[in-house]
Amino acid sequence: MFDRTDLRAAVEAGAISQEAASRLEAFLTNRGDPRGTADPESLRFLANFNDIFLTIGVGILAIGLTALTGIIFGPTASTVTQGSLSVASALVLLPVAGIMWLLLEYFCARRRLLLPSMALASIFALYVGLAGGLLVSGITNVQDVRIDSFFDAWGTLGEAGIATFLVAAAAAGALYARFKLPFALFLIAGALALAAYTFAGFFGDIGMVIGGFGAFMVGLITLAVAIAFDATDPARATRRSDNAFWLHLAAAPQIILGIRGMISGSTLTNPGPAEAVLILLVLVAFGVLSLALNRRALIVSGLLTFALALTTIVSSLGGGVTTTLIVTTLLLGVGILLLGGGWKTARRALLTVLPNGGLAGRLFPPEPA
Repeated sequence: MFDRTDLRAAVEAGAISQEAASRLEAFLTNRGDPRGTADPESLRFLANFNDIFLTIGVGILAIGLTALTGIIFGPTASTVTQGSLSVASALVLLPVAGIMWLLLEYFCARRRLLLPSMALASIFALYVGLAGGLLVSGITNVQDVRIDSFFDAWGTLGEAGIATFLVAAAAAGALYARFKLPFALFLIAGALALAAYTFAGFFGDIGMVIGGFGAFMVGLITLAVAIAFDATDPARATRRSDNAFWLHLAAAPQIILGIRGMISGSTLTNPGPAEAVLILLVLVAFGVLSLALNRRALIVSGLLTFALALTTIVSSLGGGVTTTLIVTTLLLGVGILLLGGGWKTARRALLTVLPNGGLAGRLFPPEPA
């Protein structure tokens, strides 16, 4: 017995071609074999409870190692760096990051335990990124009292912040290059997005972020890369489909937050009735796109915004607090259950009005009967 994960592994190992894998999957589907109809968004990173157990251990170990390296190397690092707290802190973090990499060589490269590997990758990228930011802050004298003006300090802090996220993105890139871990692309996308927002806040126009346009554009670029991965794997039979999944997950909340900000004027305020209606219409359009792509990330990421907009509309029609809560939760809950339970049926209906050849056929994979 085997499932879609085995097919992907066989394609990546060169045992069979992607075309052969697609034909085999179609054959299993026609036979009604449930193992051959796995969803492309199956959460393959959780095999059993032991993965959760190991992941908890990774988190606890990282805390302990950080404290230990601080005690062992902290005084020496401070002496070597001539009292520079930032540089000394960076030298304390880097050994822990090195141990995380070594553990990745075992848990990811050798045993392919994805959930513990994701935790290890997150800690590695975080610690390396923080170390990079601390080194920049030490080199550029962020804490130097001789900075002439507030704006000098502001700009220097900005440089350190951007360095933190850019170094974290580079660290995640190294993880992807070595281990081909799809989750690393999520870390790369998130770190680059935070670098862009930091740049807008310190050196550009923070209104680009608060107003939603910056978040929307960053999310849109991430979504375009995710769709490009999907286009190269219409059968969703290789690791490229997993790459796309994590990029969709990174793109969706930024797009939704950006849309909300651009319509409402700020990501920090709730929309008015007219704005709420427009937000609902846009979210429905993105829901249709998510359905066509067979990716639920856009829908899930928009649930909170959808609920807030729906609450505003119901309230504006005269509903009190209790009535608004009841109506909103009922409509939202029923809608999710209907769409989740009838996802495949809804996709088949939608695909009948979409082109099924060329690039469109690669982006919008067919739904087996």
